[in-house]
Amino acid sequence: MGSHPVGAGPVKNRIVAGLVAGAVVLGAVGFGVTGVAYLPVSIALGPCLMDWTSPSSYKPRASPLESTTFSIGSSGTVRVCYGGPSARDRAVFGGIVAYDRPWRTGANEPTRIYTNTDLIIAGIPVPAGRYALYTVPGPEEWEIRLTRSILHWGNDLSRSVEEREIGRAAVPSDSTDTYVETFTIRPEETGGGKVTLVLEWESTKVPIPIMQGPD
Repeated sequence: MGSHPVGAGPVKNRIVAGLVAGAVVLGAVGFGVTGVAYLPVSIALGPCLMDWTSPSSYKPRASPLESTTFSIGSSGTVRVCYGGPSARDRAVFGGIVAYDRPWRTGANEPTRIYTNTDLIIAGIPVPAGRYALYTVPGPEEWEIRLTRSILHWGNDLSRSVEEREIGRAAVPSDSTDTYVETFTIRPEETGGGKVTLVLEWESTKVPIPIMQGPD
């Protein structure tokens, strides 16, 4: 058997412990989670990364991480990051996604919206920045909730998340023309510098109006 210099074991253990502690600190300040949380949004919207601070991110995912990016106004860019679950022969709304209960608007991490320009989302003033989008589905109407808290997992609606909310609004629920197997978020241009962010799954379609905020 080989031999090690005296003290090599403790030194190695200290190095490993230091690396682990460093990873924890980086996770806490925003590196390795969704986007680069402390760069100005005007410089980097942030990539759609998985939240590696959650143990769930180290397991296989049935719902892939998806994204959509669109322009708004003369110079605005918006990126939406979300998990895309599939119905798989299950009843979705009123079934696996309960009515009248907060939902992460997808799977895994909550849906995140990154914008480098001020927006108005369903009447809610939204300064440039990074936000999580929660919804409360209903048969005819959905409530949307926007919070500055993006460094958390899933349907976590703790007091700290709610304290960072910037607004809530109601939007109507509609029906799709065809069945949508996998939850999808996509933009539709509506003219006049306005965009509708469309949430679709199963036979449900929820339009969220977005426009650039005032200069």
